[in-house]
Amino acid sequence: MPDREIAARLAGLRRAGVDLELRLRGDQVSAPDSEAYWRGQIDTWRTSIEGLLTQHPFQLRALQQPVAPADPEAGWDRTMLAELAELRTRLDAMVERLSRED
Repeated sequence: MPDREIAARLAGLRRAGVDLELRLRGDQVSAPDSEAYWRGQIDTWRTSIEGLLTQHPFQLRALQQPVAPADPEAGWDRTMLAELAELRTRLDAMVERLSRED
């Protein structure tokens, strides 16, 4: 698959990350299983991104780098919002770089 097509698909997944963030911000449920649900949503999103990067080891490693830990006093929802923001920043860099290649 050409790099520009991968970049376009990554851009779509970035938009999906924005949607995840909006949904997480709008989730007023404080059920004990909410954290597990949202962790699963983010992990599924991350796996989708990784699936597009199998032929791009540099970008794949950049995505798989641990996200800087959030403030220990922040709740799980703030931690996940920070993770989403960091991953979208990484995606932006990948999309820009892959859009210029080919």
